[in-house]
Amino acid sequence: MTTPIPQNFVQAIAKQRGVTDAELETVFMALDGQSTASIATKLGISDIAVRKRLGEVYKKFQIGGNGPGKLSELRHQLLFSYHSEQEPSDFSPRGKGSLFKMPIGRPQEDWGQAPDVSVFYGRTEELTNLKQSIVSDNCRVVALLGLAGSGKTTLSVHFAKQVQQEFDFVIWRSLRSAPPASDFLASLIQLFSNQQKPDLPLDLNGKISRLIEYLRKRRCLLILDDFEAVLRPEELAGHYREGCEGYRDLIVRLCEVNHQSSLVLVSAEEPTELSLLVGEKVRSLKPAISEEIAREIFQEKGLSVRDRQWEILLARYGGNLLALKIVATTINEFFDGNVGNFLEATALFIEEHISNLLAQQFDRMSRTEQEISYWLTIAQSPISLTTLREQMFVNLSLSDLLKNLDSLGRRSLIEKITEGGETVFVLQPLIVQYVSERLVDGICAEVLETVNTQGTERMWLLKTHNLSWSIVQQQQSKQSRSRTILELVKNRLQVLFMKTRGVEEPLKLLAKVASDLADKSILEVGYAKENLAQIIAEIRR
Repeated sequence: MTTPIPQNFVQAIAKQRGVTDAELETVFMALDGQSTASIATKLGISDIAVRKRLGEVYKKFQIGGNGPGKLSELRHQLLFSYHSEQEPSDFSPRGKGSLFKMPIGRPQEDWGQAPDVSVFYGRTEELTNLKQSIVSDNCRVVALLGLAGSGKTTLSVHFAKQVQQEFDFVIWRSLRSAPPASDFLASLIQLFSNQQKPDLPLDLNGKISRLIEYLRKRRCLLILDDFEAVLRPEELAGHYREGCEGYRDLIVRLCEVNHQSSLVLVSAEEPTELSLLVGEKVRSLKPAISEEIAREIFQEKGLSVRDRQWEILLARYGGNLLALKIVATTINEFFDGNVGNFLEATALFIEEHISNLLAQQFDRMSRTEQEISYWLTIAQSPISLTTLREQMFVNLSLSDLLKNLDSLGRRSLIEKITEGGETVFVLQPLIVQYVSERLVDGICAEVLETVNTQGTERMWLLKTHNLSWSIVQQQQSKQSRSRTILELVKNRLQVLFMKTRGVEEPLKLLAKVASDLADKSILEVGYAKENLAQIIAEIRR
């Protein structure tokens, strides 16, 4: 074993837990860094038998979870038990019992709830960039940013596996539960000091200083996944939740103070302070859309895809790996492996799990960000800043509009591109599909409410968004025509009307409401009259 624990001590602890001789032999080899395949060969058993023995040991030590973190947790339990029997003075972070004074044959690892990455595709460029930034250039902080489902988490774990021998410590943590910064720092300090109750500084800055002391003494790779969980929802992106403001101080200190370790932030949102700190030792990276990975996913499922079909798939799902995995499974299970039939039948297919992820990101937006996303979805083509400001039925200053566009960029939901020397904005394809569904649902609900009450008090979307604008935009665009929001609303309402009172009666009621709005000012009713007239005409066409 490379861990500095006497073998007889481990045997004694294991026997107390009811570990068998066969399980103990297997766990000794695993703690020594040998792979499952290597252990199976040496013991003359199958890989499954090795994993089953290790699983029994984890149960007896009450270690739950998935992935490589269980073996690391077992090692830490054994280390703690062993050093708990030493003199109390040995437990000082600077004393003989500290992990920082122990001989290290392999890096100390703690993978927490890191996912299994035994299946990994491509990402050669991103892995090279990460290795250059962290291993070669010794960057203090690197942010790995991107939309949910883009493969950030898998990439972070795979990268850490590749470079772990370059570090003394590798620690992977998810912040999904949004622990207060002070509590999180205390857990890290406890991990580094190998104590159950370390001598912790009382204040936040003291804890950050203690952590930096460790990061200076040893080369550590610390990966924080789901960082967006500590950021505040329903406001502009990048601001911290109440009780989590200490993470800002931690990030700033780790960016600015000299140390020999690296922090990787994995997040769907970029913290506001990070863009101001980017430089020689602080960088950010967004995983690119990869047709190579998409092809490998489909090939693994035994699916054959033509070039034109790839263009459509990438246009719809924007290279979102999670979405493409689910799509590939759906094609196999419900379309007998026929990609063409799937594309014809499911113009706006979003599986429930993906829909929930997108809903979480949409609900994190500010109200103005949601307004902008609706307009970009209605347009179905890139929009310039000037055009967007002219069309939005909201009294918004240029400064506020820029802040909200920047916030959408921090969330990786919007792209800036240049067309004809002008900067234009467009939503990510998968977001367009989700927002379309949400917009159509909302508009149809308002139309039904109007039919039932003949009132406009609860109108919002119908008043604030011009549904016919996408038709004008498409007529001016060189892109091929796709179904407009107005057409999607028409199709949905026709079905809903036929299920209840038929089509004609609701249309007459809507026409009466539209007529009543004729003498109202645009400030009072916005686009409501025009939208109702367009919906009526579209259904009667």
